[in-house]
Amino acid sequence: MIELLDLYKEYKTRQGVVVGVNHVSLKIEQGEIFGIVGYSGAGKSSLIRCINLLERPTSGSVRVNGMDLTRLNAADLRQARQ
Repeated sequence: MIELLDLYKEYKTRQGVVVGVNHVSLKIEQGEIFGIVGYSGAGKSSLIRCINLLERPTSGSVRVNGMDLTRLNAADLRQARQ
């Protein structure tokens, strides 16, 4: 199971703060299949990068099978991905 709890990601730019993912909560049970669709610039890639923690969310958590991946250090995250 994958669970996103109040996931939020912002990017700081020269022009100010840009919100890439705005407080997303979602639960995907084992065996379910989801697609992520939206307009260009809607935050689809930012959401995926936060789910797999290639980018850390600004706030919120990503849980896989009950384990909060956002609380893991780099070494433990590599182990969890295996």
